[in-house]
Amino acid sequence: MNSALLEKAIRGTNDDAIISKLSAVNTGYIQDPFVKYFVRKPSRRPPIINRGTYIRSAGIDFLIKKFLQTDHGEELNSNKQIVSLGAGSDTRYFHFKSNNISFKKYFEIDYPEITAKKIAVIRKHQELAEIIGRDAQLGMGGAELYASDYCLLSGDLKDFVEHLVPRMESHGFDKSFPTLFLSECVLIYMEHGDSDMIIQWISESMEAAMFIIYEQILPDDAFGVVMLQNLRLRNIELRGIQAYPDVDSQKNRFVSRGWTFAGAVDINQLHDHYIDHKELSRVSQLEVLDELEEWRLLAAHYCITWAYIVKDASHDTLFQDVKYSDSSLEKNEFSNED
Repeated sequence: MNSALLEKAIRGTNDDAIISKLSAVNTGYIQDPFVKYFVRKPSRRPPIINRGTYIRSAGIDFLIKKFLQTDHGEELNSNKQIVSLGAGSDTRYFHFKSNNISFKKYFEIDYPEITAKKIAVIRKHQELAEIIGRDAQLGMGGAELYASDYCLLSGDLKDFVEHLVPRMESHGFDKSFPTLFLSECVLIYMEHGDSDMIIQWISESMEAAMFIIYEQILPDDAFGVVMLQNLRLRNIELRGIQAYPDVDSQKNRFVSRGWTFAGAVDINQLHDHYIDHKELSRVSQLEVLDELEEWRLLAAHYCITWAYIVKDASHDTLFQDVKYSDSSLEKNEFSNED
């Protein structure tokens, strides 16, 4: 497939994702007052998509907030960094800041076409600009934004180690600080050799780091084959899915590279064992979900993986509590500490 065509299609998935999130917000699944600024033409998604968007957001946000807590979870920490790979129109920075969730710096990276659009939206809406602060400066012809606790960089993740890391460091990135790396349906679009290089660099270069990945799995069963065919009709190729096709291989991609710990769950497990029953009851009353069998199939083909690495044993407590707490989930974890 033509590389330029593929990259254009991948950029288009950002619009799909943010429209789906706004649909989930407008239907009452999640609260996020900032998503609406990034959507030109709102569209209500089917219940099965709204449910999936909700579980995805709830699961990832839970892990990020746990990461940002101190060792004992008593208050939030201001010396931790977040690096969102292929961040697109994600609004977590604004959501966290407006809820007084602190961090040292929040980095976002994406193609320049996407970062430029995001900056245009930020500059258009005073509420967003005020959250970032008056010290914000533009760069790269309006495709980048630099502020005291926020840095939006443009670039290709294939050049992460050689070009993007030095640029992050020039804007305050510190390899000695605890850092969370986030990828939501991003690494899977890359050749696995390129994405592996990012994971390997983190394991070799960071003192204490965590990675959260959300992406598709199970490409070879009947549902997975159709899923991939439908994506190809949209010129979307999941280049990395065969390298890490299930939860075990997702965990092993970290453990095999020396990471201290890795865990993974598919979205069915997250839905059934982690989400509070009262919350599930609230969600079930928002709209009727008739496609229960299809929902179970779809949810089985997406997973969340979380992993951490520490070079000093004294840092273990930074990440030990960053996991889903139900014991049935803990059984599905790998660790180099065992």
